[in-house]
Amino acid sequence: MHAESVIAAAEAGKHILVEKPLADTVEECDRIIEAAVRNNVTLMPAHTQRYYPVVKKTKEILDSGELGDPIMAVDMWYKPLNPDSRPKWMLDRQTGGGMALMDGVHMIDRMLWLFGPDVHSIKAMVGNPVYPEIPADDTSMGLIRWSNGLTVTVSRIAYRTGVTKYGTDIFCTEGQIKFRIAYGRHGTTGVWLGRDEAYTEIDVPQFNSLEQQFKEFVEAVNAGAEPPITATHGKQVIEIMEGMDQSSETGREVLLQGGEVDRDSERVQAARVSTALGSRNHRGGSHIRREAPQAHDPTFGV
Repeated sequence: MHAESVIAAAEAGKHILVEKPLADTVEECDRIIEAAVRNNVTLMPAHTQRYYPVVKKTKEILDSGELGDPIMAVDMWYKPLNPDSRPKWMLDRQTGGGMALMDGVHMIDRMLWLFGPDVHSIKAMVGNPVYPEIPADDTSMGLIRWSNGLTVTVSRIAYRTGVTKYGTDIFCTEGQIKFRIAYGRHGTTGVWLGRDEAYTEIDVPQFNSLEQQFKEFVEAVNAGAEPPITATHGKQVIEIMEGMDQSSETGREVLLQGGEVDRDSERVQAARVSTALGSRNHRGGSHIRREAPQAHDPTFGV
């Protein structure tokens, strides 16, 4: 839905702060980026949740090295769908709806910001088992591997009835950190360090996250500088979302950087994708060049 509006704004010479996601597909991201570059305008996707005080505090602690190197993270968002309260477009994948584009992009953005962009591969399940009558995803689980060995699971579900849970647990070589975000009237917002079988809550300075994001965008425009969230980053978020779709459809681990996967000390050459992708959950994916054969490890992933 964003592509035509953003391209028109770029053609008019306007600097652009665009609501996440940057676009629905990688192909649309490329068109948007080309228009922004050609017209010399600043383009920044508004991935707001990295500006949440608890997320910024978590990154500050991780970057300090206090907890050593990250090894594994579990990112989760469980909430009710409440379809009767949502506009029609949110309930159809073909019009940009579904939990992936609404919530999944927040989760992927946070993980890329916390751990860096060097993602190696994805194994995922995406579907609509909660509301099969609605043509949009309500459930997914992804296993994302970074090139340095870090492994992150990203799970989300929009349930009919349940208990909200929203946040991330991160395990490092010298301890654990977790943050939680209250959703609506449910849950508690905070950051905790975990050591010696006990959690210690960390003080988190509060500020208006939307104001901070807008301030940084304006500063980048005035300085003629690269914005703090680049369009290339926004495109990578969609690449990963498309990779999750492709993995779910093929049942295979998808490699985002090509090359090889090392399993059980055996180098397994990645094979080119040959499956025709045509389900309504697919949003593209021709940029993803390879997927890993599963014969040596049929249980890998989710």
